[in-house]
Amino acid sequence: MKRLLIALVVALSCAACKTVPSKEQVEASKAAAAADEAKAQIAKQAAANYAADATLVPFEKMSAKLNPVGEAQLDLLLPRLKTAKTILVRGHCYRRDIGNAKAASQSRAAAVRDYLQNAGIPSSKITVRYDTERPLHAARLVIGN
Repeated sequence: MKRLLIALVVALSCAACKTVPSKEQVEASKAAAAADEAKAQIAKQAAANYAADATLVPFEKMSAKLNPVGEAQLDLLLPRLKTAKTILVRGHCYRRDIGNAKAASQSRAAAVRDYLQNAGIPSSKITVRYDTERPLHAARLVIGN
Protein backbone atom coordinates (compact mmCIF):
# COMPACT_ATOMS: atom_id res chain seq x y z
CA MET A 1 0.00 0.00 0.00
CA LYS A 2 2.85 2.34 0.88
CA ARG A 3 4.48 1.76 -2.52
CA LEU A 4 1.21 2.51 -4.27
CA LEU A 5 0.87 5.75 -2.37
CA ILE A 6 4.46 6.76 -3.25
CA ALA A 7 3.86 5.94 -6.93
CA LEU A 8 0.70 8.04 -6.89
CA VAL A 9 2.52 11.02 -5.34
CA VAL A 10 5.36 10.75 -7.88
CA ALA A 11 2.87 10.52 -10.76
CA LEU A 12 0.98 13.58 -9.55
CA SER A 13 4.23 15.48 -9.09
CA CYS A 14 5.30 14.68 -12.63
CA ALA A 15 1.92 15.72 -13.99
CA ALA A 16 2.15 19.02 -12.13
CA CYS A 17 5.60 19.66 -13.63
CA LYS A 18 4.30 19.52 -17.16
CA THR A 19 5.35 22.73 -18.89
CA VAL A 20 2.90 24.72 -20.92
CA PRO A 21 4.50 26.62 -23.80
CA SER A 22 4.49 30.36 -23.38
CA LYS A 23 2.83 32.69 -25.85
CA GLU A 24 6.26 33.66 -27.21
CA GLN A 25 7.21 30.01 -27.75
CA VAL A 26 3.96 29.33 -29.60
CA GLU A 27 4.45 32.41 -31.80
CA ALA A 28 8.08 31.46 -32.46
CA SER A 29 7.08 27.96 -33.55
CA LYS A 30 4.38 29.41 -35.85
CA ALA A 31 6.90 31.82 -37.36
CA ALA A 32 9.37 28.97 -37.89
CA ALA A 33 6.67 26.90 -39.59
CA ALA A 34 5.76 29.83 -41.85
CA ALA A 35 9.43 30.35 -42.74
CA ASP A 36 9.81 26.66 -43.56
CA GLU A 37 6.71 26.85 -45.76
CA ALA A 38 8.10 29.89 -47.59
CA LYS A 39 11.43 28.12 -48.14
CA ALA A 40 9.59 25.08 -49.49
CA GLN A 41 7.63 27.27 -51.92
CA ILE A 42 10.84 28.97 -53.10
CA ALA A 43 12.55 25.61 -53.61
CA LYS A 44 9.52 24.28 -55.50
CA GLN A 45 9.42 27.29 -57.84
CA ALA A 46 13.20 27.14 -58.38
CA ALA A 47 12.96 23.45 -59.25
CA ALA A 48 10.17 24.19 -61.72
CA ASN A 49 12.22 26.97 -63.35
CA TYR A 50 15.26 24.70 -63.44
CA ALA A 51 13.26 21.93 -65.09
CA ALA A 52 11.79 24.30 -67.68
CA ASP A 53 15.09 26.00 -68.57
CA ALA A 54 17.96 25.67 -66.12
CA THR A 55 19.99 28.49 -67.62
CA LEU A 56 17.24 31.14 -67.65
CA VAL A 57 17.00 32.99 -64.32
CA PRO A 58 13.82 35.11 -64.19
CA PHE A 59 13.62 38.64 -62.80
CA GLU A 60 10.65 40.78 -61.87
CA LYS A 61 9.69 43.06 -64.75
CA MET A 62 10.71 46.31 -63.06
CA SER A 63 13.58 44.97 -60.95
CA ALA A 64 17.26 44.30 -61.36
CA LYS A 65 17.48 42.55 -57.99
CA LEU A 66 17.95 38.80 -57.90
CA ASN A 67 14.98 37.29 -56.04
CA PRO A 68 15.11 34.24 -53.71
CA VAL A 69 13.75 31.96 -56.44
CA GLY A 70 16.54 33.04 -58.79
CA GLU A 71 19.13 32.50 -56.06
CA ALA A 72 17.77 29.01 -55.38
CA GLN A 73 17.84 28.24 -59.11
CA LEU A 74 21.48 29.38 -59.32
CA ASP A 75 22.27 27.20 -56.31
CA LEU A 76 20.88 24.22 -58.23
CA LEU A 77 23.07 25.16 -61.20
CA LEU A 78 26.26 25.77 -59.20
CA PRO A 79 27.77 22.26 -59.56
CA ARG A 80 27.73 22.63 -63.37
CA LEU A 81 29.04 26.18 -63.19
CA LYS A 82 31.97 25.29 -60.94
CA THR A 83 33.31 22.85 -63.53
CA ALA A 84 32.67 25.11 -66.52
CA LYS A 85 35.56 26.72 -68.36
CA THR A 86 33.59 29.83 -69.28
CA ILE A 87 30.27 31.33 -68.24
CA LEU A 88 28.50 33.97 -70.28
CA VAL A 89 25.85 35.87 -68.31
CA ARG A 90 23.50 37.74 -70.62
CA GLY A 91 21.07 40.11 -68.93
CA HIS A 92 17.74 40.58 -70.70
CA CYS A 93 15.32 43.48 -70.44
CA TYR A 94 12.83 44.26 -73.19
CA ARG A 95 13.31 47.82 -74.41
CA ARG A 96 9.60 48.39 -75.06
CA ASP A 97 8.73 47.61 -71.44
CA ILE A 98 11.31 49.74 -69.62
CA GLY A 99 12.74 53.13 -70.50
CA ASN A 100 16.38 52.39 -69.75
CA ALA A 101 16.44 48.73 -70.73
CA LYS A 102 20.19 48.69 -71.36
CA ALA A 103 21.00 49.70 -67.78
CA ALA A 104 18.43 47.27 -66.39
CA SER A 105 19.74 44.34 -68.43
CA GLN A 106 23.33 45.16 -67.43
CA SER A 107 22.29 45.35 -63.78
CA ARG A 108 20.58 41.97 -64.00
CA ALA A 109 23.66 40.38 -65.50
CA ALA A 110 25.82 42.04 -62.83
CA ALA A 111 23.54 40.74 -60.07
CA VAL A 112 23.94 37.17 -61.34
CA ARG A 113 27.70 37.65 -61.78
CA ASP A 114 28.04 38.94 -58.22
CA TYR A 115 26.02 36.03 -56.85
CA LEU A 116 28.20 33.53 -58.70
CA GLN A 117 31.39 35.22 -57.50
CA ASN A 118 30.12 35.12 -53.91
CA ALA A 119 29.45 31.40 -54.44
CA GLY A 120 33.12 30.84 -55.27
CA ILE A 121 33.25 31.01 -59.06
CA PRO A 122 36.31 32.96 -60.25
CA SER A 123 35.56 36.21 -62.05
CA SER A 124 37.99 35.22 -64.81
CA LYS A 125 35.44 32.58 -65.97
CA ILE A 126 32.51 35.02 -66.15
CA THR A 127 31.69 37.33 -69.05
CA VAL A 128 28.75 39.75 -68.88
CA ARG A 129 26.61 40.91 -71.82
CA TYR A 130 23.18 42.46 -72.27
CA ASP A 131 20.22 42.13 -74.63
CA THR A 132 17.28 44.51 -75.04
CA GLU A 133 15.72 43.01 -78.18
CA ARG A 134 14.00 39.89 -76.82
CA PRO A 135 10.85 40.23 -74.70
CA LEU A 136 12.48 38.67 -71.64
CA HIS A 137 13.05 39.88 -68.11
CA ALA A 138 15.74 37.46 -67.05
CA ALA A 139 19.38 36.54 -67.21
CA ARG A 140 20.58 33.66 -69.36
CA LEU A 141 23.72 31.70 -68.60
CA VAL A 142 25.69 30.10 -71.42
CA ILE A 143 28.00 27.46 -70.01
CA GLY A 144 31.11 26.67 -72.01
CA ASN A 145 32.97 23.43 -71.33
